[in-house]
Amino acid sequence: MFVMSDPFLKLYKDKTDRQQRVGEWVINNIQPYLEHKDLDTVDLEIGCGHGHWLTSYSTIEQSKAFVGIDLITKRIEKSESKKSKRQLPNIFFYKAEANEFVEYAGLTIENTYIMYPDPWPKFKHHKRRLIQLPFLKLLASKTSQSGKLFFMTDHQGYFDWSKDMINESDYWKLSNEPWPHDDTSYFREILPENQYFSAARL
Repeated sequence: MFVMSDPFLKLYKDKTDRQQRVGEWVINNIQPYLEHKDLDTVDLEIGCGHGHWLTSYSTIEQSKAFVGIDLITKRIEKSESKKSKRQLPNIFFYKAEANEFVEYAGLTIENTYIMYPDPWPKFKHHKRRLIQLPFLKLLASKTSQSGKLFFMTDHQGYFDWSKDMINESDYWKLSNEPWPHDDTSYFREILPENQYFSAARL
């Protein structure tokens, strides 16, 4: 969810404008790379923070394409700086809301990584949590048949909630897939206690 004081919304007030922005960015930035490398899918991190984890992963998995999105401009700027310093052509960072990006990017996603999303702990705010049945349905519709969802949090309530959502979903099932890359992230440094699960697309 965007913060209403964010200057980004002053430039893109209308949802249709933001949707068009996402599509144009993908066409101009990601599609040429995918075509050049003969790739059909990307791996997506939602809430990429400062890009620590994704840049590390993309370094050892150079045959894959990675996209990291976040709502905070400074995080994207720091992520882009890491990409530039490491000269990583296979990773892309972008400021976007998760639902809007997944729906309008026009990409096929192989794996999705969600690490330490806002747990919105108060009951009245649970509707703001990212992991909801409609989102899981949308994500599945954009995910390859072999795709996986990886979720990590330090919040027990959100962990249980998210597993329940997976079990209720007609599009995902919990799996035993291990966490794919064991390296630090900005949030993992400050939130060392965590739990994770993986889910496979049905």
